[in-house]
Amino acid sequence: MLSRGMSTEKGFPFGALFWHLEQEMLSCDLIKYFPIKEQLVINGMGEEQEFIFDLEPAWADVQIDTKPSGAEIFIDGKNTGLTPLDLDLIEGQHALGIKKNGYKDFTTEIAVKAKENIVLEPFNLSLLDSKLNIISYPDGASVNVDSTYRGLTPLELELEPLVSHTINLAKPGFKSISENIILRTQEEILTERNVAYVEFERELKPIYGSISFLGTPGADLILEGEQIGVVPINLDLLSKKQLLLIKKEGYVTEELMINPTSGYEQTIEINLMTPEQAALAALPNKIKTSQGLEMRLIYPGNEFVMGAPRRDQGRKTNETERLVKITRPFYVGITETSNKEFREFEPKHTSGAEVFRELSNNMHPTVMVSWQQAAAYCNWLSAQESLEPAYKINKGKYELRRPVSNGYRLLTEAEWEWLSRFNGGGGEQKYPWGDSMPVMEDSGNYADESAEVFMSNTLGKYWDGYPVTSPTGKFKANSLGVYDLGGNVAEWVNDYYSVYPRDLKNIESDPLGPLEGSSRMIKGSSWRHSSISALRYSFRDHAVASRLDVGFRIARYSDKIE
Repeated sequence: MLSRGMSTEKGFPFGALFWHLEQEMLSCDLIKYFPIKEQLVINGMGEEQEFIFDLEPAWADVQIDTKPSGAEIFIDGKNTGLTPLDLDLIEGQHALGIKKNGYKDFTTEIAVKAKENIVLEPFNLSLLDSKLNIISYPDGASVNVDSTYRGLTPLELELEPLVSHTINLAKPGFKSISENIILRTQEEILTERNVAYVEFERELKPIYGSISFLGTPGADLILEGEQIGVVPINLDLLSKKQLLLIKKEGYVTEELMINPTSGYEQTIEINLMTPEQAALAALPNKIKTSQGLEMRLIYPGNEFVMGAPRRDQGRKTNETERLVKITRPFYVGITETSNKEFREFEPKHTSGAEVFRELSNNMHPTVMVSWQQAAAYCNWLSAQESLEPAYKINKGKYELRRPVSNGYRLLTEAEWEWLSRFNGGGGEQKYPWGDSMPVMEDSGNYADESAEVFMSNTLGKYWDGYPVTSPTGKFKANSLGVYDLGGNVAEWVNDYYSVYPRDLKNIESDPLGPLEGSSRMIKGSSWRHSSISALRYSFRDHAVASRLDVGFRIARYSDKIE
């Protein structure tokens, strides 16, 4: 600062004058004023000059207080005193920090404008959170504080003191706990307990539900790695969803999700499966060929009697009784192979249209097909789906491979009777419609009154509307969902024709028939049949060449069962 009456000596450097002036202004308290910058004209020549500067203040008065008072105030990181506090702060932004033992630190920004004094509202300081340890027996209970999920026990939390908090503990299978708690301040807790936390320790009361387990005797029940009982047994278990393992040697282990419920008694029947049964259960009940034909899964079952007893009305001498058992599941076409399907393999096939034009309809079963043609079609269809062919060529003729592959093939005679007469174990059936004559209405396409113009023997008082073949699947399916096992066309089956000796002592499993023969077996009645003998499921026919009333249906084993 250049004061009144200051003189300049002759020859004093002009730049030095300004340096001297700025140094003066930066010293002592003058930093609280805005600097002045002016151009001075120095006359020199010993002339005395006077300069007067009015400095503008660069600060404002700021009053800071807290509730409670006595808090340390930090301005831009520098401790400036305890509240209440009156400060002169230079214009600009300043970081304000507040600290007090037992309270949460507080920081904010204040903007100061010169000469505009500020009286700040007292800052309400928040007490430090108090520590709460939440423990439950058993542990793993979910913790909600004031309706907000905070975690699982054991759990350490910090909560605001001197206010009420609602603590809720919940665990499946146990009664929930809900309590209000008010925590003292951290200092008070430390003084009282000589530790810096409070414990909230509670025991959860279990809730039980009763379940009776029946079924496979001797099966072990395992819960969370521990055996809890052996079937049959009644158990009281925690009322919650839990995964139960059921084990027994020689059977496939099963998992079962149970949910015991208080006040409600449950009964659960457990039927473990052998590995073979489990593999069977995993098979789809339906599949489709690449041509879109639906095939149904036929399950094996108990032994049954093929053929017919001697006194059975209409019985033929070749229907000797044999004891047979099907042990392997197999798929069968629900309808007979149609002209449309067969013509994809043999496009020029006419199906006897030269005799009866209707026989060639695309939707009707294919006829005038030899056994060899049927086997060739099966191999062709297997190739379309990359399956191992079921038939091999031996001396220019198709023969079934043994053991049998999973490729498409014809039914065996035993399979045909199993799925028709015995409905997969559902009880013996004599005719397609039941156990006695006459033919039931709409039960199939047989030699009815509509065929009288070209057939001598027909069914009186029966009309199916089709003189020759009908569309496949037109009439009612059997209980397994398979169509036309009686009527429409008779069907080639895999076996060579043979007459067997009567044997009801020894069980044949999955018989494939003789290794050689002169003719092939035909099963089922056709649109040409009307006699009691031919309409029975036990009827056995055979032929060498194709016929107008003989077609076929396809079968195959699953990929998964060997």
